[in-house]
Amino acid sequence: MTDLYLDLPPPQARRGAAPERLPGDAPGAVRALVAGLAKRGVRFCHWKSNLRLAEAMAGAEDLDLLVRREDAGRLLAAAIEAGFRPAVSRGGMGHPGVIHAFALNDDASGLVHLHAYFGVVTGDSLVKCFRLPIEEDLLAGGHRLHGLPVPPPEAELALFALRVLLKHADLVEVAMVARGYDAVRRELRWLRGRADLSAAQTLWRRWLPAGDPPRLAEALAAIEAEGGRGRLERIRLGLRLSRALRDRRRIGHAAARFQRKLRVWRMLRNRRAGRRDLALQTGGLVVAMVGPKGVGKSTLGGEIARRLGRDLDMLRVHAGRPPATWLSFAPRLLTPLARRLFRSERTGEYEKPERRASGRWSLLFVLRMTLLAHDRRALLRRCWREAASGAIVVTDRYPSQTPGAIDSGVFDNAAVAAERSILKRWLMRREQALCRGVPGPQLVLRLEASPETAVRRDAARDKPGGPDADAVRRRWGMETCADFGAAPVAIIDTDRPLAASAEAAARAIWRAL
Repeated sequence: MTDLYLDLPPPQARRGAAPERLPGDAPGAVRALVAGLAKRGVRFCHWKSNLRLAEAMAGAEDLDLLVRREDAGRLLAAAIEAGFRPAVSRGGMGHPGVIHAFALNDDASGLVHLHAYFGVVTGDSLVKCFRLPIEEDLLAGGHRLHGLPVPPPEAELALFALRVLLKHADLVEVAMVARGYDAVRRELRWLRGRADLSAAQTLWRRWLPAGDPPRLAEALAAIEAEGGRGRLERIRLGLRLSRALRDRRRIGHAAARFQRKLRVWRMLRNRRAGRRDLALQTGGLVVAMVGPKGVGKSTLGGEIARRLGRDLDMLRVHAGRPPATWLSFAPRLLTPLARRLFRSERTGEYEKPERRASGRWSLLFVLRMTLLAHDRRALLRRCWREAASGAIVVTDRYPSQTPGAIDSGVFDNAAVAAERSILKRWLMRREQALCRGVPGPQLVLRLEASPETAVRRDAARDKPGGPDADAVRRRWGMETCADFGAAPVAIIDTDRPLAASAEAAARAIWRAL
């Protein structure tokens, strides 16, 4: 779509039109977008839910723009220039003539969601079964609110009634809209106070085909009615309106029912997994968050998920503790017993410099490291598949190319050559091969803080065995020597307040996407 329209000149009559004053808390991306649309002469309006337009302008709600189809390329050019990135549905839940795009807000605390329509596709919220050719009525009039063009109040009121009734033509949608129905009544009261009812009725009659559609006054009364009787009346009128608009359907009844069930299942699956459906069109990213113990990797990972994962599909994993695979499941069941029986074989013992310098590795330790390398490779290969499908994958820790670094290969070539046991030597080589099979990260966030800060944070953590300052200091060198090859590295200073560190991390990820 971009290639088709980008070279079209903007309409001369509207070129350079200055945008109205925007709210003071509008993010820079929104200001740049509105200025870019005005510069290119794009004809658009914020076409629905204008009661919450101030929140949309501030980035707290979707920015729902209706754009003249001929201006599609100019909208995309203005959005990209303003810092927006186009997004797509990973599960095929998008709609024709509708695009999503995101931009980072001013302090990188979240994303601004641009939801642009090139035609009025409406109906139920899941499938949007109807295509209504009413764009000119919504784009006309020159009305503005909070600095943005909006439809005439009468057109917005009539469209609101259409949208609400059509959401009552299916039981799944009835259940969905009932959860926040007080907000529907608030919006209706707000629209009634702005619109001329007789003018809205004229639009309603023009939009609806001949036949037996409900009257606008009848629709508004049903929308405002409370209790079960009001809900039944909305269902009755919704079915009646759906029949009246049958020639405006973009998808048949059977296909719509199938699509609705499929989308509900995908929504429930995503919710259970803590995932989102939208991903950037440029693809996903594997982000390795590394650094010494106590620098705040888990805390920062949660903050990044809050800022970017609210709208985009994001997956967080811990590469230091990968889940068991079929190969390691049974041995892992014995791990608690082995820790009690073989205290000298704990990982912490092998992290001590004198133990590592001795070059003595028990068969139990070698086997455990080989299984761990197998599990880690399986986890990170899955992460790469997710990123290739559009997800942002943030890993707590990541294996490096440096043997002996934390979460990396344990055995270098010298250790393998010095080992006299054939079995242990074979297992060591398998561990090396498994580590080589781990795909490298696409971005490394190297978290840095002073040793004193790391020790203090570790002391405040609630973990089995309590704080261990000696372990923090001992692992410092092992965790700061890791080399990640050609992967870009962003240094994040976590001695600063969390908000500043999270902002730097979110900006680094956004630049890499």
